[in-house]
Amino acid sequence: MLKSELLEIIANGENSGVEFKRDDLRPEQLAKEIVALLNFQGGKLLLGVEDDGSITGIQRPDLEIWVMDTVFGRYVHPMTLPFYEEVALDDGMRVAVITLTQGTAKPYVVRNNNREEIFVRVGSTSRLATREQQARLFESGGMLHAEILPVSGTDLDDLDKARLGDYLVNIAGDQEEPQTSEEWEQRLTPDSVKPAPTLPLSPPASIF
Repeated sequence: MLKSELLEIIANGENSGVEFKRDDLRPEQLAKEIVALLNFQGGKLLLGVEDDGSITGIQRPDLEIWVMDTVFGRYVHPMTLPFYEEVALDDGMRVAVITLTQGTAKPYVVRNNNREEIFVRVGSTSRLATREQQARLFESGGMLHAEILPVSGTDLDDLDKARLGDYLVNIAGDQEEPQTSEEWEQRLTPDSVKPAPTLPLSPPASIF
């Protein structure tokens, strides 16, 4: 990243995809911001910049190793690898830029003290995900399929039998649609798994 690009990002301030932090924060605090961005659309974390946009520079020695091995390696799950770079300014200070793409294994969590917490980005802040937000993250990560969840309080009469019958005959290949409630329930209930045939315990007698 060019110095001019960095200064432009700082001048525009924090937003849903940009977060400023000092580099003296605890690892779980940085992991919280990382997870929130991964669960959103990705973004950039600038270390060495105050919330008001003033540049204080990075102070922690071996910052890259701390970010990659400690924060990402121990606190952020599932594992993901960011793009890390440091941009030098004219006054000798440096700002670390952590670039994150949108995560594909949502929800990402912070693991700390035997707990897993899910954070999301709300405006320019990172917050604990609500139950509804967690459900959307699980669904977007392919871990929850709303169309196969049971709907509490429903029964056979709530189904559109005309559409179901059309599907069974024209798509599924049934000869005709069920006629009675018992036939409908039998057709819509998954078949039991049939046991495998029992093999003989001893080989058959020789034909010779």
